[in-house]
Amino acid sequence: MRKVALFKSMRLLSKSLFYKNFLVIMIAVLGIAMVSGASQAAGVPLNTKGIYSTTADDGSKIFLYRYAPYTTGTPQFRISGTPVVVFTGICMNMNQYLSVTPPEMKEAYSGVYLPDVSEAPEWALNEDKTDFESYIKADKMRYYSLAHYLWLQGYDPWFVNYRDTGRGEVKSTGTNPNSMNTLDTWASLDAPAAIAKVKAVTGKRMFIGGHSTGGLVSYNYLQGAYMEYGIYSSSWAKKIYYQLCYKLGYQPHVKASAALARARNADVKGFIGLDPAGVPALPNLLDTPLFWTLVGSKLFLPLDYISDNLISLFPQKPLVGMLEGVFGLLNKAAAGDSALSDFFDYLNFWVVEDMDPCLEDWTVRYSIGGAAIRGFGHYMDMGLHNTLREHYANGKENYLKYLIKGAPTPNLGKDGYYYFSENMSRMTVPLIVFSSSTGSLVSPEATEEFIITKKSPTAYDEWYVLSGTGHFDLAMGKRMPTTVFPQLGDWLKTVDALSGNPPNTTMPATRIDE
Repeated sequence: MRKVALFKSMRLLSKSLFYKNFLVIMIAVLGIAMVSGASQAAGVPLNTKGIYSTTADDGSKIFLYRYAPYTTGTPQFRISGTPVVVFTGICMNMNQYLSVTPPEMKEAYSGVYLPDVSEAPEWALNEDKTDFESYIKADKMRYYSLAHYLWLQGYDPWFVNYRDTGRGEVKSTGTNPNSMNTLDTWASLDAPAAIAKVKAVTGKRMFIGGHSTGGLVSYNYLQGAYMEYGIYSSSWAKKIYYQLCYKLGYQPHVKASAALARARNADVKGFIGLDPAGVPALPNLLDTPLFWTLVGSKLFLPLDYISDNLISLFPQKPLVGMLEGVFGLLNKAAAGDSALSDFFDYLNFWVVEDMDPCLEDWTVRYSIGGAAIRGFGHYMDMGLHNTLREHYANGKENYLKYLIKGAPTPNLGKDGYYYFSENMSRMTVPLIVFSSSTGSLVSPEATEEFIITKKSPTAYDEWYVLSGTGHFDLAMGKRMPTTVFPQLGDWLKTVDALSGNPPNTTMPATRIDE
């Protein structure tokens, strides 16, 4: 009994120390934010000619951005290159791939790290390898930009803001209440509209993918998933049908077509997954009516607005100090051998040592995006029930039934839900996946179980697990320019040269630890 009491007291002490440190950091940063000199973000410079919009089947307006380095002259779009369409993670906007130095951050971002030319990756250098290429030399933040890397390699990069995410002239808007958005809304309505727009503009086959949820919406697209529309097949009838469902308070079921999957795979050259989302490891303590009621509620997190109007008031150094303080504590707690380490493993999704401080600031100042709490409920269902399926409140028979008691136990084939986990074999295109090593939110084991081994393999599938990375930092961290970009570039070059999609094999990609 004494040992139990001692363990409990140690656990309470560990918790109290963690929360005390967290509180001290928050108070300090809030105090600094109140001093004069904190400037509000003016925005990320975009080429007006690179901004496109399209309309989803329910009438929502989705914005895309075709990347070329910003200029006041004529942008140099790679119109002869193969399109690469990239989707964002949940709570993010397209800026996560577009790192640059906005005018108001010129001094703050001047210290972003660049390696010595002799140690820099070849892709970042000029033709004679004596210096960085001109755009990176002019703005070091571009060294970490996926958009800029793809552009340098001759590809035609496109980026997408889901409905109710984005800022300024690229803010996408939905016809449904934003609190009803789920992963299905983005995957079955927004992603198909965006991909169709790129196809209409370029007339070319393309690569698709993204970070976290961006990977999920892409593999759902390749399964032939769509939002159910009954017998109403015309565009105007679909729009009316969807909006009627929204008025009644629910989202229709997800359906999928094998024929549609074949057509979509034929139009796509390959899938790019940056720690693609799926079944997260979650503690069972979430499986309570309290948490299910919360994640089933009509709550929208306006993170774009918060970032523009609150986070932008923080000077760079104290903002980064807060981030590194909080997540540094979580990193240390998860790395320990105490009884609480397993709990903190669930929260160890941002490894601060893997990100340059300027990119940490960029992330929260410019890149976070709005999301409905029901999107997290979608992940909670999949994590607690170890499956990939449509949102548990989809359909008029479900939207009130499970809001408090939570998602029902999976009953494949009998519960009326579409299961992405059981139809992953419909993804037949070549794949490249980069997984984070901490296992928080997305573990390599879950990626292997639900994606790598379930898709239809090809001889060109590749899978890497990057040591020292977390789920959040992988897409903008230090390993991107040194490891991800070169390996991604080699794979793109190889697959892009194929005359068509390669035949499927029986051998899934082998895990390679980097």
